[in-house]
Amino acid sequence: MREKIKSLLLFFLVLTSVYLTYKLWISFPQNELSFINKKSTNTKVDIFRIIRPEYTFVGLQGKVYLVSDGNLSFSLWKKTTDFISSNKEEKINVVDENSWENAQKGTFMRFLMGKSANGDLLKDIFSNRDSWSRKINSNVYVKEIIVNIEKNQIFVKDAANKKFYSFNYLEMEDLKNIIKNFPKDEVSVCESVYEEGNAYFEKNVYIPSLTFSIKKIYSKETNFESDPHFLEKFFTNISVVRKITENNGCTVYTDGLKSLRLYQNGYIEFYDTVSEASPTDKIFALRKSVVFLEEIGIKVDDIYLMDFKEEKGEYTFYFNYIFDYPLRILQKEMLDFPIEINISNGNIKYARVLYLDLMSNGSYLISHTKLKQPLAMGLKEINWREPLSDLKIGYAYYEGQFIPVWIGESNNKVFFINIFNGKLIYNGV
Repeated sequence: MREKIKSLLLFFLVLTSVYLTYKLWISFPQNELSFINKKSTNTKVDIFRIIRPEYTFVGLQGKVYLVSDGNLSFSLWKKTTDFISSNKEEKINVVDENSWENAQKGTFMRFLMGKSANGDLLKDIFSNRDSWSRKINSNVYVKEIIVNIEKNQIFVKDAANKKFYSFNYLEMEDLKNIIKNFPKDEVSVCESVYEEGNAYFEKNVYIPSLTFSIKKIYSKETNFESDPHFLEKFFTNISVVRKITENNGCTVYTDGLKSLRLYQNGYIEFYDTVSEASPTDKIFALRKSVVFLEEIGIKVDDIYLMDFKEEKGEYTFYFNYIFDYPLRILQKEMLDFPIEINISNGNIKYARVLYLDLMSNGSYLISHTKLKQPLAMGLKEINWREPLSDLKIGYAYYEGQFIPVWIGESNNKVFFINIFNGKLIYNGV
């Protein structure tokens, strides 16, 4: 009889232990579990700082200028978006490619939007419901925007449907005043690389024509595990967070419902499986993503939205880094986008972030000759038959280094040429 009582008592103690463990790891208060997701999204987020061009060109008095300074580029972009938001166009037309090319003559601003800006997202961003942004199809992907000041027209290139749109305005006085005060001494004069009879480049592809300056950049080293407050950015009750070291060298922190994985290559991954459902829309979700990134220490002035997907109420945002010029990821073990945020039911479900704290340490000064010679060397290594639709300057992130490169594009193919020695870094899709 005594042995039976001992067995029952032992069984009861085991059940109690299991129950208390469950309460400790699984059932502590939900308001603590959803700390990040409950943070206010009322923080001021300038959407047009996030949805902004990779490159800005200005045509003025017969010359074309590359605006490499990030703050000046954003200022021109912000003034343009303010104009679109506060003015209604007089007429909308679908135009041909010749009209598009002619829009890049005279006085103009040309914004290159990277992979393209989602038309459905733009519709929700522009506040003017009478604007053209409300009248274009949702499946439009805006690849470029040209503002021709002399013609009082805005031209849009739709990459998805291969169409060109023009929007006529009564006047553009606000934008004309901006161009009058354009600081030509702070930008790079460019020249076209297109030659009549030479099919290697398409029209309106430009490179700097004088001595060129590009910043030397690096990422400030960050040791997450040495930061006593780092875990608090992801977990509220850090006293119940466990640390696990995996065989591949990754470190995982988990409270049973949320997990944070730190990779050796600088990436971090965050999962949340317990978020409470709440109503949302794409703009709210975008703001929430940006606030989250800012909370975990990402400098939001150094990122921009590169792509966006919506499926069954879930929103996935892909961000890229930019430091005057955009970053391209070339390491095979890394994905194309350094930052990915998934929002489900109004809350952050998943985040994958390449954690970079970009800094500059002086600049490289490159003469026009030393800029063109390596480019010519690199182009000889590429035996493409179709003309190049774009040739830009950027940084290749490769094995922890930021290498200034030429970025060439043609029919969804891309190549990277080292600006200094002309060596081909990557040639593929």
